[in-house]
Amino acid sequence: MATIVGCTNLSHSPFWSIAPAGTPEAPGGHFTESVERLRTAATGLAPDVVVVFGPDHARNLFYDCMPPFCIGIGGVHGTGDYQTPRGDLPQAGPLAGEIFEGVTAQGFDPAVSLDLGIDHGLTQVYSKLFPALDVPIVPIIVNSGCPPLPSFRRCFDFGHAVGQAIRGAASAARVLVVGSGGLSHWPASISAEDPAITPEWRDFLIHGRTRVAELEPIREARARALAAGESTGQINAEWDRALLERISDDPAVLGGLDAEDVEGLAGPGALEVRTWAAATAAWGGTLEWTAYEPVPAWITGMGMASSITPVSQLAPASSGAGTNVT
Repeated sequence: MATIVGCTNLSHSPFWSIAPAGTPEAPGGHFTESVERLRTAATGLAPDVVVVFGPDHARNLFYDCMPPFCIGIGGVHGTGDYQTPRGDLPQAGPLAGEIFEGVTAQGFDPAVSLDLGIDHGLTQVYSKLFPALDVPIVPIIVNSGCPPLPSFRRCFDFGHAVGQAIRGAASAARVLVVGSGGLSHWPASISAEDPAITPEWRDFLIHGRTRVAELEPIREARARALAAGESTGQINAEWDRALLERISDDPAVLGGLDAEDVEGLAGPGALEVRTWAAATAAWGGTLEWTAYEPVPAWITGMGMASSITPVSQLAPASSGAGTNVT
């Protein structure tokens, strides 16, 4: 039977990949240092497979067919947006199929893909933890930015089913589960049901599968404008910290979040915390808030809640529960 050896939830941001390397005092520097320590700890667990729950940002899933959940059980390839990995990634073999079969046996009906593209929503965190790209990956896309949006409770229950499927698999693999997304941020809408979007963008969200590469430079330019403060980018650091504290007290709080409340206080980007709910439930154990830094230049509150890295490794004792940078 497979064993889940740990869980980590952490934020992603387009600019984490393209920002120039800097000192710890540079934007995102303290968070990046914490992730480097996390990477060492994750490598020390010697996982055979990493299961990554993450969102798609209208690069692989479109409104020609939009599932709430999708499990990649065959080929996996990165789309390469924002200098994240492009091309084929190592497959997890039979275990991926066993996960799919296991969750369907428990009453869930995710989509399945034998050739799944994944963008920075999954590849960035995966490559930060395993830069050699040598650990087989099971990608699980959790729809987090556009309807049909599963509730936080549904995501938590789905994640629990994934954990049960992993533990019931015939494989003897050591598995690390990861949730990628959040915390507070206000990205551009990727919902074709949003009345505020332009007709052109709505058409892309439905029919844009063949135009992803063509429009990528435009999308990156818009993201840079957000980071420069030319649009509506903002961070609610108070909400981020409060959520991290609540997760440390009781990780199951992620299953009780209200989507309307989350979006109203922390922006539509915080709805990606659905991925944290799924990964946390798959793990089924405790987590600690081990890092947080609001990074306006990255348009995101960058946080981490992990089972595998002691707080003392990541933060001075005087910092309290985590690396709390303002």
